[in-house]
Amino acid sequence: MRTAQILLLSLLLASPILFNPTPVESALSQETAKSSDLRALKKQFESERSLNAHERFATLQKISEEGSRESSEFLAQVIRDPKEETSLVESAIRMVSLHDNGVGLKAVVEKGLVQLPERSHWVVRDCWDRDLNDEEVAYMVKTGLGLVSRLPVTAQSIVLKIARKVEDPDVGPVLLKLLGNRRIPANNQVPIVDMVRRNRVEGATKTLGKMFRIDDPDLQKSILLALRDLEAQDQSKTFHKALKSPHWPVRAVAADIFGATRDPEVVRSLTPLLRDPFLEVQLAATHALKQIGGREVVEAFIKDFSRFEGRVLDDVSDALLWLTGEDFGTSKVSWEAWWDSKGKDAEIRGISREEFDRIREESRNNTTGTYYGLRVISKFVTFIVDISGSMEEPYEVDSVKLPGGRKGKRGGTGVAEDEESSGGKKREVLPKIEVARRELVRVLDGIPSGTQFNIIPFESSYTPWRPALVQMDDDIRSQSIEFVQQLNPRGMTNVFDTLASALEDPEVNTIYFLSDGAPTMGKVTEPQGILDRIRELNSERKVKIHTIGFHLDPGAASLMRKLAEENHGDFVEK
Repeated sequence: MRTAQILLLSLLLASPILFNPTPVESALSQETAKSSDLRALKKQFESERSLNAHERFATLQKISEEGSRESSEFLAQVIRDPKEETSLVESAIRMVSLHDNGVGLKAVVEKGLVQLPERSHWVVRDCWDRDLNDEEVAYMVKTGLGLVSRLPVTAQSIVLKIARKVEDPDVGPVLLKLLGNRRIPANNQVPIVDMVRRNRVEGATKTLGKMFRIDDPDLQKSILLALRDLEAQDQSKTFHKALKSPHWPVRAVAADIFGATRDPEVVRSLTPLLRDPFLEVQLAATHALKQIGGREVVEAFIKDFSRFEGRVLDDVSDALLWLTGEDFGTSKVSWEAWWDSKGKDAEIRGISREEFDRIREESRNNTTGTYYGLRVISKFVTFIVDISGSMEEPYEVDSVKLPGGRKGKRGGTGVAEDEESSGGKKREVLPKIEVARRELVRVLDGIPSGTQFNIIPFESSYTPWRPALVQMDDDIRSQSIEFVQQLNPRGMTNVFDTLASALEDPEVNTIYFLSDGAPTMGKVTEPQGILDRIRELNSERKVKIHTIGFHLDPGAASLMRKLAEENHGDFVEK
């Protein structure tokens, strides 16, 4: 009888219908197995303490791959352990930063940054060079930021950099406690002020006004931007004080802020900055006054016109066109004559973008000595030329008669051709790269000696002709022309990386960017992303970016137009 019962029980246990586990039971079983595996791995890791760090790494990696909160807590324990080797702690930080919880960040802020040598802090900075998840944000708001003043200065900077993107309605009180805290130096106050601005923290303006007395230009710039965004009407004295700051970046930011008010009452405060010793401040004042407009601004520009040169002369000429609708270019005599005969009684109303583009297009069609009709008068210039594979495509060019009886390409390329007795148009089909080479060679041949310039051909990557701007002379002219004549198409189109690289040169103030296609390579390829990043990189220096497009599709044309419009330049479409 007992034998029969055992046999029946065995058959029942083997039945797939009666004893098949449910999904919940199966999941619980898997979790139990995982938990069992994790406990075994933890014991194994502890048993390996006598081994070198690199010999224990494999076990730690397996613990991390479990991905559970329990595995995160164990990695955090390794980070907190002062007896663990630095290399192993660094590994634990890298691993736990990939987990979708706040356990790792908590361990790093509270123990890791204090116990790690400063040479290892870069690991933390790199691991959290990303947006924080919800649990990490909650931790920083509730606890992490409140610990900043107790940390060493180098650790403070890392925690604040991690928290910089935090946007939370509950972060205000903790930021107000950190703002102006004497344990936090000026350089570490900058991200705090930025967070106050981004989160529009109420009750911060008086403290910010007092902090402006700290003689640190980066902090003062951040304070001005925060006061602007917080609409601090009670801090007018701070803004006016900034216009006379000994630091040019502070004066430039103050000018930008005054310009954005469009208040005619501030014109007299801004016009002295047109004579500032720093080009960046002169440009900021020029653009601020252009935004405000009015008769007093036009008169100030024309009165000082003879003092302007290079890039500032270019921008003042553009500003006068915007404000008056008249285009006398860079001619001091013409502007003064117009002002004396008509300007004093003219209606200074300003013109639209469409009117500006129309007038400039008419000017380009009747002007020689330019690059695709764009003035080249700055003394610090970079030419960027697309040499991607598509630049090998054929391009039909009209020959038109230019002033002076010469023959050249439509749009002012100025390439010499045989005269036609009929005086009619002549068409020529060339590869786009050949048209680009000829035009750039012509411009290089005419650039005055002493001009600082560079050339950056780009495709999938970019290769500057020189590491930085070089001064034009006879030998350099020959070398640059020879370099351009040897450019040949290849690769894809890396717009962002090339422009960002050109902006890294601290001397350049004008860029001519030629391309025939949409971005297909680089750190950023999405058009709006490129616009946002370039605007951010160029916000302080105000480098003028002119764009020239060859046979662009609508999307690429839109990007090139906006790149120019948002960076003080003109767009020429061929």
